[in-house]
Amino acid sequence: MTGTNFASLIRKYTSTNSTTLPNADIVLFANVVKDDFAKEIIKIDEDLFGVPVTTNLRASSTTDISQREYAFPVDNMKVKRVEAKLDGTNWVKLIKFDPIIIPRPITDAEITDRFTNTNTGGYWDKFRNAIWIYSGTISAVTDGLRMWHIAYPVDIDADDLSGSTDLSEDPTSTTASLPRQFHELWARKISIIWKGNREKPLPLTERELRFDKDFKDALASMNNIDEETITGQLPSDSHLQY
Repeated sequence: MTGTNFASLIRKYTSTNSTTLPNADIVLFANVVKDDFAKEIIKIDEDLFGVPVTTNLRASSTTDISQREYAFPVDNMKVKRVEAKLDGTNWVKLIKFDPIIIPRPITDAEITDRFTNTNTGGYWDKFRNAIWIYSGTISAVTDGLRMWHIAYPVDIDADDLSGSTDLSEDPTSTTASLPRQFHELWARKISIIWKGNREKPLPLTERELRFDKDFKDALASMNNIDEETITGQLPSDSHLQY
């Protein structure tokens, strides 16, 4: 659904216009609902919102362990894989682990003594809203750290509501959008919220009253998108026939 049609559908559901329901209000409701939808959708298919992002790799410091800390992207829901050019040249996969197993205070010297810059020697841990890298001495590399993560679908803005681009199209290679099959439900949920926010809440339509069921059905339908039909075949029994 295009942004223009999305806004028009919401206003039809709410019997409003651009004055009584301005774009700014639609955007506010839409981005809250979008994030709520995303949290349910990833329970069915978390890779749907998967995007790779890169950032600069900093040189590690013998006196400042925080050089090994890298903030998650602001739209991060979950990190699935981390890769880095720890030696300055070669990509290696970092292994997820819990640093509680390190018996002594964690310093850069302790880390470089226990870990290396190889595919089986570099590790990462999630702590606060960031990852920490446990490896050998790290070289500074532009775009030398890559995270494969599950991102919240990108926020829409007022300009999107007058555009002809389908809202399911990913704006960039590092952002995701809400799938098309959820757009009508998206508009419907906004209508439900808007009606409930009136000083005197407005009654819901039959369609709005069955929102929960329709949303569950939409989630269930995602299980069938990538299903393949496998046809089995018994071995020939002609040698048994007389």
